[in-house]
Amino acid sequence: MSQYKKQMKLYLIFVLGVCWALGIAAVFTRGSLQSFLFQILQKGFTVLPVTAAILTRQMTKDKTKWHISIKVWKRPLLWAFCCFFPALLVVIGAALYFVRFPEQYSGVFAVGSLLGTKQVIPITSPFRFSLLCVLIAAFCIPIQLLELGEEIGWREYLLPKQIETYGVRKGVLLNGFFWGIAHLPLIYLGFNYSLKNAGAPWSNMTVMMLVCMSLGVLCSYVYVRSHNVMYSAIIHGVVNVIGEIPVFISVSHKSGLLGPNPTGLIGLSGFLLCAIILFALADKWKSKYI
Repeated sequence: MSQYKKQMKLYLIFVLGVCWALGIAAVFTRGSLQSFLFQILQKGFTVLPVTAAILTRQMTKDKTKWHISIKVWKRPLLWAFCCFFPALLVVIGAALYFVRFPEQYSGVFAVGSLLGTKQVIPITSPFRFSLLCVLIAAFCIPIQLLELGEEIGWREYLLPKQIETYGVRKGVLLNGFFWGIAHLPLIYLGFNYSLKNAGAPWSNMTVMMLVCMSLGVLCSYVYVRSHNVMYSAIIHGVVNVIGEIPVFISVSHKSGLLGPNPTGLIGLSGFLLCAIILFALADKWKSKYI
């Protein structure tokens, strides 16, 4: 057990140390240097966790098995769950937001905002548009593979040791908590949220902690059940693909504290409810795999 604690500490020192060092350095610089540090932090955020896992393994002579396989088709129901369920939760959260704030729905998809142009696509059928977004997110395999770097570190390497040390519930909560802490320098600098939000950046950082802990429960659940981090990466990738779309169909194009993205409280509501249910059933998770 003491070996697990040493490994957890080393991993967190690597990840949190680099993230916060870059974030603090960016806060105290200006201009092109600040932009450069921010880009390093943003671009390296996916690479850093897997790098930290590899370094920690080497330093502690950790020979435990890697739980990674791209053969997700061997469990088709779990694959379908990971591909479609998170995207549906994003759609539901966005729909709830626009029902509550109908004046924020623009009726067009500002695709030009993604391409650096002013091009917009009229949304003639919100249902068909949502279905198309869900399908694109489900089969956007390159993004899902990209998220492996982050998931290997947090879920494949760190989570099992946290569960073996603290139990499923406390281990999963700690995993999501530290995952959120790693995001905070980026959020402070304006990533994912508008810095014009009330109480920003502190309010943005608070909501992001809830986002990471909620999504972390879902990613942890599929990893514990499957012993394959690829399923967690699929969920992560799906959310990253479809999660930003709601803001581009809003009038303000603003990532607010309530939504429309799943980084807002209303947009997050489906994930939060799902996390509460799964967490309540945590005793039924299959957790012995170290």
